[in-house]
Amino acid sequence: MKMIKNVLTAAMIAASAGAMLGGVPSAAIAAETAEGVNKAIANAKKALAEAIQIAAEGTNQAALIEKIAETKQHYKEITGDQYGAKLQRLSGSLSKARGMAKRGDLAGAEEELKRALEIINQFPPA
Repeated sequence: MKMIKNVLTAAMIAASAGAMLGGVPSAAIAAETAEGVNKAIANAKKALAEAIQIAAEGTNQAALIEKIAETKQHYKEITGDQYGAKLQRLSGSLSKARGMAKRGDLAGAEEELKRALEIINQFPPA
């Protein structure tokens, strides 16, 4: 029993040390560089355009909600002071669209997603 405890403790220490020494997945830190921020913006725009297309079809509520969630994950990787207020507006717009989609108002969600696209199109490159 004591040996198992020692092995598990050693494994936890090794895992912690690996994370502290750069063993963190690259996706978590990708947006800390200008290239990473630009990639996150491009990915968010792409997912947002796909969400608008799904909403326009008006038939797949679950897919729309999932695509909005994907868009939110991409925008969370965007860092930098120049994006602060616009990110807040984007977040509010995506949340509003998600709520509409959950209520079954896919046409309303589409309009809100178009507003979100207008907001993200105003983001300057990093």
